Amino acid sequence: AQLDAPQATPAPPDDLALAFPAETLRQRPDVRQAEERISAALARVSQADAARYPSFRISGSLGLQALTLGALGNGASVAHALLGGISVPLFDGGAARAQVRVQEAALEQARVGYEATVLAALQEVEDALVALQGERERQVRLQAAAQAAGNAALLAQNRYQSGLIDFQAVLETQRTLLSTQDGVATSAANVALGHVRLYKALGGGWQ
Repeated sequence: AQLDAPQATPAPPDDLALAFPAETLRQRPDVRQAEERISAALARVSQADAARYPSFRISGSLGLQALTLGALGNGASVAHALLGGISVPLFDGGAARAQVRVQEAALEQARVGYEATVLAALQEVEDALVALQGERERQVRLQAAAQAAGNAALLAQNRYQSGLIDFQAVLETQRTLLSTQDGVATSAANVALGHVRLYKALGGGWQ
């Protein structure tokens, strides 16, 4: 198979901001997952707390037969049948309150996990920003060095053609030029990779 022709290293925009709102971290899947765990834990606390209070249901049936039976028999038994759906777990020996405490503990655990996730995400973003900023500054220095090496190589070529220096001096300047150009290319690739690392740390693109 024939290899494709080499392509230029993707060049991110020079004006990309190196500071982002912390809210951007919510794009990350791990942060969203930690948020969902907190929401689920909150819901379980609410459910457990609501279960501590009575729920009222009127069951059975109303009609002439029920009323007649109630009148002929024990009215209290009819009332008991109608109101037997009342659930009062407040008198369950504290089991409901214990369940609330269990869910509150799970909520606290989810909160601690969320905090750890956000801090880890923040550290990744900060590391990516620092590395990218450092590589950008290095690229500027290498570009300046390559420009100077190019001027030196051109000057050496002119002096060689004038007979002022030997060809060995020209070769030295050419080697220096190639070395600095290679450094610029490597730095450009590192800058591109640094942007990829930053995008990944931020959880993808953003508006």
